[in-house]
Amino acid sequence: MTGNVLIRSKKGRARSGWGGLSLQSGSPREEGGVVWFSRLKLVADDGTEAIVTDPRRFGRFRLAEDPISEPPISKLGFDPLGKFPQARELGTILGRRKAPIKAVLLDQKLFAGVGNWIADEALFQAGLSPHRLASRLGSEEIRLLRSKLLTIIRRAVKVGADYERFPRSWLFHSRWGKGKEAMTLRGERIRFDEVGGRTTAWVPGRQV
Repeated sequence: MTGNVLIRSKKGRARSGWGGLSLQSGSPREEGGVVWFSRLKLVADDGTEAIVTDPRRFGRFRLAEDPISEPPISKLGFDPLGKFPQARELGTILGRRKAPIKAVLLDQKLFAGVGNWIADEALFQAGLSPHRLASRLGSEEIRLLRSKLLTIIRRAVKVGADYERFPRSWLFHSRWGKGKEAMTLRGERIRFDEVGGRTTAWVPGRQV
């Protein structure tokens, strides 16, 4: 959510930890350039700095002996890049949920790391309305949703979250701003609703 990690050597040379907006003044090679919105700086023995920037102050820092087994990480659900349920098991999980599928996808106790735009993109590509109840999805719909969800996340990770390298056909490129004239690459009207407390971009002409 606009945060980043800047790795800066003792000589002042800097690189972004995972792409995104540069928040350092002057040239990346400039010694001692100011890093805007820095919230934490760790300095190694060789002088290398790891600087966390967070303009919106959404981030939190925790010290833990075993982070994976301690809250809040231990309370997270399935990691799409790790051990993720197969379609049949996923169907059983969704079958117990009476909420709209968009809201269920955003539940971090079920799906860790699935954010708002990822959920919208997966439903768009799977042709599913965000208003559909999770428990009412058919087995083929669940299989397709699972496939699209994993493909989208893997692609985003592969390109280092550089959105300019996302396929132009993705809803992602047209969903921002909530414009009344917002359309997909194919000229389909994008509608903006609130589902599960979050703004949801979807295309009624394609998603049923």
